[in-house]
Amino acid sequence: MSMTISSIDQISEVNMDYTITVFLRQYWKDGRLAFSNANQSLSLDGRLAEKLWVPDTFIPNAKESFMHKVTVDNRLIRLDPDGGILYGMRITAKAACDMDLKKYPMDSQNCTLEFESYGYKTDDIIFHWKNGNASIYGVETLKLQQFIIGEYNVIEGTSRYESEEGQHSNVRFCFKLHRQAFYFIFQTYLPATLLVVLSWVSFWINSEAVPARVALGITTVLTMTTLISGARATMPKISYIKAIDVYLITCFLFTFAALVEYAAVNFRSSRAKATRRKMSVPEPICLQEEGDEVSMKKLNNAEAAGGSRVHTILDIDVDNGNAGNKKVQVDVDTSEDEGDRPKKMGLSFRNGMRSFMRQVSQVPLKGGVAVIDKYSRWLFPISYSLFNIFYYVYYNEPWVKWTAPN
Repeated sequence: MSMTISSIDQISEVNMDYTITVFLRQYWKDGRLAFSNANQSLSLDGRLAEKLWVPDTFIPNAKESFMHKVTVDNRLIRLDPDGGILYGMRITAKAACDMDLKKYPMDSQNCTLEFESYGYKTDDIIFHWKNGNASIYGVETLKLQQFIIGEYNVIEGTSRYESEEGQHSNVRFCFKLHRQAFYFIFQTYLPATLLVVLSWVSFWINSEAVPARVALGITTVLTMTTLISGARATMPKISYIKAIDVYLITCFLFTFAALVEYAAVNFRSSRAKATRRKMSVPEPICLQEEGDEVSMKKLNNAEAAGGSRVHTILDIDVDNGNAGNKKVQVDVDTSEDEGDRPKKMGLSFRNGMRSFMRQVSQVPLKGGVAVIDKYSRWLFPISYSLFNIFYYVYYNEPWVKWTAPN
């Protein structure tokens, strides 16, 4: 037996099968058909196969198969003078292929095409490949869309299943399909990576821009969810996790973590604002009126020449821990007429206190809210880069070497 492969296509991970078209040639000798002319072979009409004995060959791992009939039945019979017979036909089969998708889409699959006698036992007929691996033609010229055909091998043996009639002769063509990942790099991996990088943009946006950061975070999370759903739609519902699932789920966690990071920043910002609202001068400032003289505790009074104008300077040190100290001065004009002095002094003092609180609010708190963003700007990229290095090293390593089935 020998075979020329015409095409291999429609390799489906969902159905775990592939479609193959081959020219199958079978050789045997029937002494009853020998003739005297030893110098010339006879090419006979394929329809004569119905008048001759032919092997009952079938494909046990085929889900569907048929012989081509355009424009006539695609089969031939060639008769040699010594009774040797060549029986060839062109057939297409959709054959099952058990796939291990743990490393998908950086995986390699081992597939087989089997031929077996349907009714004859090994006592009646035994199949052999004509010249071992050299019995297979056309492998080197095959061009597949997502795969490269690597190692291949031919095997002779018996049927894999037991029957009451006994064992049946079986031959197999085993080949390995190496998946090309370039399609998935541009279709899945690159968009997922860009979405993760896009989620980091929020670390550089002001924490007060709530709509911008929330919208960016939610958009990246929802887009990543859509990308994951699209990738899983073309895959079978299997119980184990695949390499592409590991990558997409990790990317989703990074985008979700960027959104959670802003929740932490916003919470810290709210706490900081509440702290600033509660912040006051360490010792209360009170206004006292004693006859014609007005005095302020904790104030330095500077009276201009002639005593007509008085400027009150509020000099306060704000202790901010590690953030350092900031000195705030409030100039309160308390020079008014004797009768209006208490009233005007209270108004000027309130204006001065407002100015003071505005300056105090500008003092950064200890461990300010920007610290989380500051650390996230380098922590997220470094973590994601380390994950990518580990991921590609692990899944590109051929832990399991291919060996031909026994």
